[in-house]
Amino acid sequence: MITWAVVGALTLGVYGQRVIGAVLVDTRRVSAKWQTVLAAVPMAVIVAVVALQTVTANGSLAIDARLAGVTAAGLCAWRRFPMVVTVVAAAAVTALVRAV
Repeated sequence: MITWAVVGALTLGVYGQRVIGAVLVDTRRVSAKWQTVLAAVPMAVIVAVVALQTVTANGSLAIDARLAGVTAAGLCAWRRFPMVVTVVAAAAVTALVRAV
């Protein structure tokens, strides 16, 4: 289980990497194509982590209520619903699937 100290250390590490990257990388020398690619990397990493946490349990594939909740959240985000509506919808769908 991840402790708060580990979460804090990871937070500081990610923030530190962003600060170092912002200071050391001269964005004027990077082409527009690469700027587009680099802008998509953080979202790709987040999607990969969410997907991994959604469909695995104890190192094996697990398709359960979490997948339904994340799907509901994705649909709400795609339709540009407010964050509160998205979270409530995802929680409600997850609870409903678990109840069934």
